[in-house]
Formats: sequence, C-alpha cells, structure tokens
Amino acid sequence: MIRYVSPRTRALTLEESGIRRVAYGLKIPTPEAIQAAAPGMAELLDEGPCWLIPIPSSSGSTEANLALCHAIQKFQPAARIVIGIRRSHPVDSSCLRRRSGLMGLTLKQHAFQRCCRPLLRLPVWFVDNVVTTGTTLKAAHHAFGTGYGLVYADASSCALLRHPIQNH
Repeated sequence: MIRYVSPRTRALTLEESGIRRVAYGLKIPTPEAIQAAAPGMAELLDEGPCWLIPIPSSSGSTEANLALCHAIQKFQPAARIVIGIRRSHPVDSSCLRRRSGLMGLTLKQHAFQRCCRPLLRLPVWFVDNVVTTGTTLKAAHHAFGTGYGLVYADASSCALLRHPIQNH
C-alpha cells in the first residue's frame, strides 16, 4: 500500500509528489501512471482467480479504472474483469467537492447500482486510484453486496486495503 498525503496538509516529499502525480494520472489514465501502479496493485492480490470491478468515475465512465484492471490482469492472469457496478446518474466529483470546502458524497449520493449477472463465487476487488474516506468503496460494496478495495494510494486516516469492507 502506498500512502497518499494531501498537499493541503503540509509540503509533500519528493516521493509523495511522485505518488500524487501517478494517482492523478490514473484518472485520465496515462500509460505512465498505469505502468507505475499496476505491478504494485497486482502484488496485493492473492494468486488465483478473482473478480476485478472498476469503480466508475463521477461521470459514470469506467474507462480509466478499466484500463487499470487490464494492466493488473497482465500480472495476475487468473483475475477476471467485469463491469459490475454503474452509476444511475452522474455525480459531483468528490475531489472538486472537497476543493470547494464541501463534504464528500454519502453512500446514497454515489448512485451505484449492480449491473452484472450473478458471478462465480470468487473474491471481488473494486479497483480505484485513491481512497480518501472510504465512502466510494463502501457504496460500491453496498450496491454489489460484497467486495474489497484495491487502490493505488491511500489518503484515508485508516487503511482499507486488503480488509473486507464492513456492512453498516
């Protein structure tokens, strides 16, 4: 797991600056960011089959996280990729909300819905670039019914990586 430190809390170290650059690059996604992130993310997975589900962006696109899933799959060939959740409508970007001084989205405001057929009983991993509060992963888990978070950078106060997301 790579720790991500918000640039608003203090000056970033050179290493943290690089992590931030990759994390933002994964939103686009740039080939350099995917190449930097995928190997380390793949190492967090156990060998063997699992499901990789890309988290949709605030606009509803899975393009960036789907590209990341495909890159991770190159290191974990037994992983299977499925578009398992979608947004029922676009939502405000959490990043932009925070920059405006607003709170992040609630579970319900994420507007996630399960959108795939029943799957084989394998571990489910929601793939995203950064976790801040964990609400996106919790909303995905709630909509899908199961799943863990697999993220490049953790900017939360407590690590959610490799831990089951609890039902609330």
